[in-house]
Order: sequence, then structure tokens, then C-alpha cells
Amino acid sequence: MKKLRNKLIQGTLILTATGFITRIIGFVYRIFLANILGTNLLGVYQLVFPVYGICFTIYGAGIQTAISQLIASNVGESAQKARKDLAILKWGIFASLSLSVSLSFLIYAFAEPIAARFLLEPACSPYLRLLCLLFPFCGTSACINGYFYGKKEAKVPAVTQIVEQLVRVASVFLLCILLSATGEAGCRFAILGLVFGEAASCFYNCFHLVRSVRQGVWLKQAYIQNQNTGRKKGSALLRTNASGYEKIRHNKIASSLLFLAFTLTTTKLVISILHSVEAVFIPAALKKYGCSPQDALSIYGILSGIALPFILFPSTVTNSFAVMLLPAIAQAQAERSHDKIKNYVTLSGKYSLFIGYLFTCIFLLFGKDFGTVLFHSADAGTYIYALSWLCPFMYLSTTFTSIINGLGKTQLTFLITAVSLLVKIYFLIFLVPRFGIHAYLAGSLISYIVMTVLEGIYLHPYMDWSIVNFFVIPCISLTILGTILKKLYLLIPVPLSSILTVSVIGIICLIICIGYLFVLQRLKCINIKDFL
Repeated sequence: MKKLRNKLIQGTLILTATGFITRIIGFVYRIFLANILGTNLLGVYQLVFPVYGICFTIYGAGIQTAISQLIASNVGESAQKARKDLAILKWGIFASLSLSVSLSFLIYAFAEPIAARFLLEPACSPYLRLLCLLFPFCGTSACINGYFYGKKEAKVPAVTQIVEQLVRVASVFLLCILLSATGEAGCRFAILGLVFGEAASCFYNCFHLVRSVRQGVWLKQAYIQNQNTGRKKGSALLRTNASGYEKIRHNKIASSLLFLAFTLTTTKLVISILHSVEAVFIPAALKKYGCSPQDALSIYGILSGIALPFILFPSTVTNSFAVMLLPAIAQAQAERSHDKIKNYVTLSGKYSLFIGYLFTCIFLLFGKDFGTVLFHSADAGTYIYALSWLCPFMYLSTTFTSIINGLGKTQLTFLITAVSLLVKIYFLIFLVPRFGIHAYLAGSLISYIVMTVLEGIYLHPYMDWSIVNFFVIPCISLTILGTILKKLYLLIPVPLSSILTVSVIGIICLIICIGYLFVLQRLKCINIKDFL
């Protein structure tokens, strides 16, 4: 248990560090894009991602999760496990490439009707034709990442993220600066940057996978274990004739993978479609509210391109934990260890809440200042401030969803997520046309509350939570710290929209973090043993 937890924490720390690096790069990149494209074209750029999301769900997301889950639950002698793991990966890549290439041709051929009828923005069609070029690279990379996640090896996927981000940002910077591209040309280069980034990360993943297999990393581990359990037995296993055995095993592997991938993809696809409908409906609902087409796209661009990514920035920790948590839960489920699952639910839930409380406090205190100082947009600050209440529910639902998927209850996560998205879509269709963007912000909060509560009800038997330690102490400590430091900040005569302002806010946020951790540690809400 200790070794498994160490591997889980180690993988989480690697992915978290990587996530922060990539998000900082992405944060700077978004400021650059906002200046190059303007809010209107930024909205058009953001509109292609619903199509990307649906396509990735079909060719990548479900297959990646299936690979990770099957490899994590694959127990047995190491040599046989290594061969089976590679077979799972090969079938996953075959399925992903078949789907991604087919989708690339379809999107390229039908870009104009998709842009006009689905996205309700004909200007998106040339960008869709560029976007579809990345599908095969992205699918292959997703499968290889799933392979390493299943083995709880986070290093390769972590470096892959950095490679993708660096190549994407560097290529767009160079193209836009060297060719003095702005407007539509800049938007095309932004899409091309996605393609270059995915291609680079795919090549890195393939190179590392081939090198690992050739060096016999996994078989070497199997050989060492076989020496301990009996050399002859291990050698006989490695020399097994594949004429009948492998065919049967490959058929079984293929059927298991494809069935699980189909189940996961179907549920994820419906969710992705609902997400896409939500994204497309935002500008349409704002137009009904009375906004001009340009204003509607600008609001959508600020909300989805600036405010939401900013709110999601701290979720790097919970997202990383969720990625490593799924195979850990799947393994614990295969071992029928209720105590391990209970420990994971308690640990992940506690720290997801603590992180959520912290950043709700920070965004409430300085959300409006962040929008004005960093993005030169008062609207962005207003949205960041309003969305701050999402943090605890958003971060907690991320880990809860991963746990439930690891338990094999993918249909349940589908139903819960679908219900929460339908709540949000209801607000979009019926309330945003009457009350504007603030109705959407309220709908987002209610949607995440519904999702978190429903998942919490299912996971309640695995929870060992203290109301005082998990809710009362952290909230009271942050309220006191935040109130004192906000008043201190207002007394400092710093001109708004200056580098000095950012520095002062950063120092105050650091003080809040240190004080918060000190209180939680002194009152025994957190324990260093949680990470050992």
C-alpha cells in the first residue's frame, strides 16, 4: 500500500510540475493570442474546439482510458503481463488511427457545412480544415500516454506535454512575428501551431516507446522477478510458442479493449456533444439577449479563452491526481481492497477541497484585479470573480469522476455528467436570452454543485470525512486571512495595471498560502504521512 501510494504521489507531483509549466507557457501564449487576434477572432478560434473535442472523444479519449484501465488491472507474472500490455497498446493504436484518419477526411470534406450549421459561424471552415491534420498524431500520442499511465509511469506523458506546448507556442510566435501576421493569418498560424505541437509530441512518444521496448525495460523487470520465483518457470513462459496461444489471447485482448473503449467512447461522446452544444449556444443565446454578433463573440472569447482557463489553472494538481488515481483505483478494485479505495477517496477528496477553498479565496479577493492588470479587460476580471465559486466543486468533481471510472462505473459518471450539463444548457436556452451572461455563470455553478453532490452520494460508503477538519477550519481560516490581507492591500498606494501591482498581489497570495498551510498543519487537518 505504501509503495503504491508513493508511486501515485510521485506521478501526481511529476504531472503537476509539468502542468504548471505548460499552463504558465499557455498563460503567456493566451495573452499573446488575445493581442494578435483580438477578442472577436479569439472567439472564432475558440469555436473550433467543440469539433476538436468531439473528434478526440471518438478517436482518443475513450481508447486512452481503456488502455490505462486494462493495463492497470492486468495482474499476473511480469513477463506475460509485459507482452499483454504491449498487445493492448497495439490494438489501441490500430483502433485510434483507423478512427482518426477517417475523421480527418470527413472534417476536411465537410468543413463548410459543419462551420455554418453546427458552429453557426461560417468563418470557422478554413480553420477546421487545418485542425483535422492533427488527429492521427493526437490519437497515437493519447494511446501511448494511456499505456504509461496504466503502468503508473508519469514521466513520459509529462515530458510529452511540455514538448507539445513548447513546439506549439514557439511555432506560432515565430510565424506571427517573422511574417507580421495578425487577424485571420494569425488565427491560421495558431491552428497550425496545434498541428506542429501534436506532431512533435507524437514523434517523441513513439521514439521513447520504441527505445523502451528495445532496451527490454519491462522484460528485464520480468526476468529479475522470474529469477526470484524460479528461473525455469520464467524461461518457459518467455519461450511459449505463440501459434495458438497468442491468437486466442489477441482475440480476447482485442474484444476486451474494443468493448471497454466503445463503452467509454459512447458515454464520453454524448458528454462531449453536450459540451459542444453548450459552447455553440453561448454566442447564440447572447445574440438573443440583445448583443451584436461581434459583441457575442467577444464575450465568448473572453469567457472561454481567458476567464475559464485562468480559473482552471490551479486544477493542474487535481487533474494530475485524477489521471494517476484512475489506474490506482482500478488496481485496488481488481485486488478487492476496500481499504485502499477508501483511503484514496478520503485523501483525494480532502486535498481537492483544500485547493478549491484556497483559490476561491484568491479569485474572490483579486479576480477583478487579475482581469484588469493581466488582460487589460474589466470583463475578464468580472468573470474570474464570478467563476471563483466553482473551484471547490470543479476540483472535487474531477477526482470523484476519476474514482468512479476506476471502479468501472462509467455509465454512472455519464449519467451524472449529462444531468449537470443539461442543467447548464437549460440556463443557456431559457435564462441567458433574458438575463445575459450572468445567467450562464450562475448555471455553471449550479451545474457543478449538482454533479459533485450526486457523485458524493455514490462514493459516501468510501468516505471517512470530518466536517470540522474538511469544511469548518479551512473556510474560517481563509476568511480571516483573506479579510486582513485584502484590507492591507487596499492601504498600499500601488497604481493599477502595473508590474508592481502584480508583484504585490503575488506576495499577498503567497502569504495566504503559507498561513493557510500553517493553520491546517497545526490543527492537524493535513498530515505529512498523507504523502508518504
